[in-house]
Amino acid sequence: MNDKEVKERTEVTMKLAKVSGQSAETVSNWTTAIWNNFYDGSQSLEHYANVLTKLGAATASSAAEIANGLEKFAAIGDTVGLSYEYATAALATITAKTRQSEEVVGTALKTIFS
Repeated sequence: MNDKEVKERTEVTMKLAKVSGQSAETVSNWTTAIWNNFYDGSQSLEHYANVLTKLGAATASSAAEIANGLEKFAAIGDTVGLSYEYATAALATITAKTRQSEEVVGTALKTIFS
């Protein structure tokens, strides 16, 4: 990555950390998994953080739950062609409805999509 890309990723990570109440290190792990598997240049990097925040606010799941669960199946989700929006919405919906932990739901989605 060039300096501009590093700066942009750092800024988005810090904003999401502040909004979610999580540490910058934790959010950096989330965003790395998300961007490595879903970022194709068609959306701004901030778009990915906005989706997490909006879904967390709109459901009984938090941005942290969604991101932690997404880390479990992001690679396979991308491989089978899931969009970021579909993957996050599926995880948020299942987590909110079942109140199963994000690790359980993320791992289950990984198994299903495998």
